[in-house]
Amino acid sequence: MTKQKYSVEINQSYIVPGLLRGLSILGLFGRDRPSMRLTDIAQELKLPRATAFRLVYTLEREGYLQRLKDSSGYSLGPRVLTLGFDYLHSQELVEIASPLLDELRDRTGASTHMAVLSGYDVLYIYRAASHQRLSSNRHVGSRLPAHVNSLGRAMLTALSNEELDVMYAGHDLIVENYAEPRTLETLKEYLRVERERGYVAGSLVPGVAHVAAAVKDRSGSSIAGINVSDYESLPCMRDMHGKLKDDVLETAAEISRRLGHDGLTRGR
Repeated sequence: MTKQKYSVEINQSYIVPGLLRGLSILGLFGRDRPSMRLTDIAQELKLPRATAFRLVYTLEREGYLQRLKDSSGYSLGPRVLTLGFDYLHSQELVEIASPLLDELRDRTGASTHMAVLSGYDVLYIYRAASHQRLSSNRHVGSRLPAHVNSLGRAMLTALSNEELDVMYAGHDLIVENYAEPRTLETLKEYLRVERERGYVAGSLVPGVAHVAAAVKDRSGSSIAGINVSDYESLPCMRDMHGKLKDDVLETAAEISRRLGHDGLTRGR
């Protein structure tokens, strides 16, 4: 049987030359070549020196390249390393948490989720959908403002008022279809109550209830949030401050334990 060959047709009109050149520069660096001079970059990619300078300057300005001390050379910058670390870190979280979140879903009958902070938003990295005919519609890759999301608030409780002041300085907290919190002071009061309680529970969207808790790493930092979030008509939601809360906190603690957290609360 003859194998059919497939090819992907590339439309050159969609290619952005400047972006392609920038990526080509980053691709020059590796284990065998950790640093390069501007002249070497220009020669390697057959670029005019002025063009290479502008590209390298832009990459350095954005943190993708960094100039070596007492040298005319460059190496990969922290932005590249952070991108890789964040990806691997989220994969580790999902690998560790997914079976526990699946079990939590099966015990409660409601959808479970995990998210991490990404700027002002939460980024959903795992979802165990309810087996019910109707279930939560938050999918992996979804983003929502952290301050109006139970997962986000579970993580924000780890921040002091001073850190919240810095984070939200000049930021508009008003989000369409969400009544509260709309000011930083209101957010701080919500977080104070949730911090003392140890979990986030309630209904931020009419008809949908949630219980959320933070996941901590070896250092004790809150690095993710998990929740049970689904229609408030589900049986498990009738005891959100009792059995459901206990189940969520136990699952968060077990994920944290598997990430190396010893369960101790550390000072700031």
